Amino acid sequence: MKNLFVFSAFFICFSIQAQIENIIEKYDLPATISETSGLLFFNGKLITHNDSGDAANLYELDTITGNITRTININNATNVDWDDVTQDDTYIYIGDFGNNSNGNRQDLKIYRILKSDFTNSTSITSETIAFSYEDQTDFTSQPNNTNFDAEAMSAYKDKLVIFTKNWTDNTVHAYTIPKTIGTHSAKKVSSYNSNGLITGSTYNKEDDSFLLCGYTNPTGQPFLVHIKVNAITNDAIFIGVIERTDINPTLNPSQVEGITVISGKKYFLSREKVEIGATVLTQKLYRFENGSFSPLHIDDIELTHLQVYPNPTDTVLYIKGIEVQNIKVINANGKTILEQNSGNAILINDFASGVYFIKIKTITNKTVTKKIIKS
Repeated sequence: MKNLFVFSAFFICFSIQAQIENIIEKYDLPATISETSGLLFFNGKLITHNDSGDAANLYELDTITGNITRTININNATNVDWDDVTQDDTYIYIGDFGNNSNGNRQDLKIYRILKSDFTNSTSITSETIAFSYEDQTDFTSQPNNTNFDAEAMSAYKDKLVIFTKNWTDNTVHAYTIPKTIGTHSAKKVSSYNSNGLITGSTYNKEDDSFLLCGYTNPTGQPFLVHIKVNAITNDAIFIGVIERTDINPTLNPSQVEGITVISGKKYFLSREKVEIGATVLTQKLYRFENGSFSPLHIDDIELTHLQVYPNPTDTVLYIKGIEVQNIKVINANGKTILEQNSGNAILINDFASGVYFIKIKTITNKTVTKKIIKS
């Protein structure tokens, strides 16, 4: 449940700040979906849903007019707090894992429906994937003060990736669970300092990237996080080049909620209705292209001179070409196992053999990560 517009982690990559301005307002969405949350493009139509308080319905929209063309009821499901929707070749997945009201839900689940059923009927039956977070042990009520809320999910390979909405520190954790029916423990695979609340995600097969949307708390500046998946190890999503991009200030403030890839670099983005005093921000749909994302900005040219060697190694790693402020060694599960604030040499002779990541912060506050192998 998103009951407010509260505008009153490390990351294994180098992060770039920019601004995207080529966003186009398409239209107001129908009042029926004023709390549009997830967004999906399938069979030439948009699919969306409300979060808590609505029936267990998916709404199919005409992309030209924005009109609702069909309402599909999931007849054995309940909308406790639906927050995102994603797909693979066979199924549509609906995430009922919103948890910001208290942070103490123990009935988190994802409904799985066949695409063929969705296409051919307006009343369909789902299967259930239940899960809990592997590292949540405290289920005390903590309204809007929890790191176990989530509003974003993407199907990726044989797993579902859940991106958390961390109210306490404005970071995001990535968890993975299998796509299979049953009860699972969500595995925490990596984290990123998003400097805001993540509310939606989509995976683009064409360029092997994730695009997340969110807004800052408390100012309400909408932003995107583009994750170029280069060489994911053990599903550690936040490895590679990441660009965090503010959306055109004319959308500020906005509670952006859903995002979906159309094709290539084209995306849809939705905003839910929000009332701020006497101001009413209506539910809307936007379209944009992500061509403004670039893997390297001129301010980061210094990082191209970085050398980490020898690699592989069984004793010492040396860092050359930059002035170092901080170094972290992170294992393939995303855990920091060594940190030092000076020096250009790292002793790794006591590490177990395998893959690690060296996160290096320069004295100019640039951050880059290199994959290394302990032989």
